[in-house]
Amino acid sequence: MAVDRILMIVSDTVRTDMLGYNGGHVRTPNLDRLAAKSMVFDRYYASSFPTVPARYDYLTGKPAFAGVGWGALPRADRSIATALTEVGYTTLGVVDTPFYQVNGYSYDRGFNFFYDMKSQLLGTPHYSSYSAPNKTKRQGEGKLPQWPITGKVKPDPRTGEMDCPAPLTMVQAAKCLEQVYEDKFFALVDTWDPHEPWDPPAYYTRHYLPDYAGERVHPPYGDCKKHGMTDRDIAVARALYSGELELVDRWIGHLLDQLAYLGIEDSTAIIFVSDHGFLLGEHGLMGKMVRRAPGEATWMRSPLYEEIAKVPLLIHVPGAKPGRTSKLACALDLAPTICDMAGLPRQPEMQGHSLLPGVLGQPFEGRDHVLTALPLANPGDTVEVVDDLMRTVVEWQPVTITTQKWSLLYAIPGEPVELYDLSSDPKQTINVAEKHPAVIRALLEMYAEDLRRAGVTNKYSDPRLAALLEHAS
Repeated sequence: MAVDRILMIVSDTVRTDMLGYNGGHVRTPNLDRLAAKSMVFDRYYASSFPTVPARYDYLTGKPAFAGVGWGALPRADRSIATALTEVGYTTLGVVDTPFYQVNGYSYDRGFNFFYDMKSQLLGTPHYSSYSAPNKTKRQGEGKLPQWPITGKVKPDPRTGEMDCPAPLTMVQAAKCLEQVYEDKFFALVDTWDPHEPWDPPAYYTRHYLPDYAGERVHPPYGDCKKHGMTDRDIAVARALYSGELELVDRWIGHLLDQLAYLGIEDSTAIIFVSDHGFLLGEHGLMGKMVRRAPGEATWMRSPLYEEIAKVPLLIHVPGAKPGRTSKLACALDLAPTICDMAGLPRQPEMQGHSLLPGVLGQPFEGRDHVLTALPLANPGDTVEVVDDLMRTVVEWQPVTITTQKWSLLYAIPGEPVELYDLSSDPKQTINVAEKHPAVIRALLEMYAEDLRRAGVTNKYSDPRLAALLEHAS
């Protein structure tokens, strides 16, 4: 089958367990109604982490963690936008995630039309500090260097909800659909919200914290207690995040409604996905990675727990029956799925598998495991991993290997190993690594095959696979 209209919606940093259709506490009526007519992938995971590596995975079907990392889309790589444009789709991008075009990254390559909204506060003094007199909770005095990633000397003023990035992006996308809805099209709509800074209008936040008094909490990216976060700070952070997620849902609803007004709701395939989640106090941590100190350009051991690695994926195809599946899938599978929707063959370099058979109710096995990883780096390396800034890797970073039953967090021999039985311990509270050495070895063999398939260089593969290499010799 070939679908003439494909809409892909990306929302950054979404906690799948907080969404309404998953029994979460956040009000998400629009995603709930999309889920009701979609295939819900309950065990969908990030592959390369975080923002830019995830977009590389989406657009190419290849793992960024293996070499490209956080950086430009290489000229040699062919994105799904290029492939779809070449076969006659009108390809459109509307994004406020601020890394598609910055520094020559060229993630807009292949699109017929591309709108970079430049509405996020990244690169401005507002990003990690707030101007709420007598209410600001500063988690450190470190100051990020400023650079004009928005392309503006001073960010546009926000006078109300409509000035927030997600509304601006969804409204622009709805306007663009008016111009292309009669064509075959592929539209990528990508909002960075609910990524921090969490600054939704207060009325959203009060849905989750009725006595909210205007406080701002910026995540310290580390241990909550070490950084002096009080119970109130954590409650405020969770309420701000929840409010911003509800705001995103409201404006995704605006975009979905546009499909109905244009008369194409019943002929448009829709994908909703996020790149990764976020820790909001779970495991004693606040953030998606761990810094040695706020504002410091270093990365310490940063475990990718379920709250970070497992993310939402909804796929609606006209005529397909809705449902839920617990089969494993990951970000590498999106590009082959979109190619399959368009009737294109899977490009040979892609390392993912089409999820379309599962959506259509056909036989579908899913993956036997998923590898979730930062771009591979060794201690002492300087890398661009978060917010496009160079930071030094101080400690070995664990990857997460997930199967239907197990979650293994592993870096190199001699470093801490965490193994969790997700069937009995989905919150990952009891480390059973010492009890199951054979399970760890089996998972590491899967990991080794992933690194070989991805062509990871010896500099990065040898220290990580040392235990297996010694055993083999």
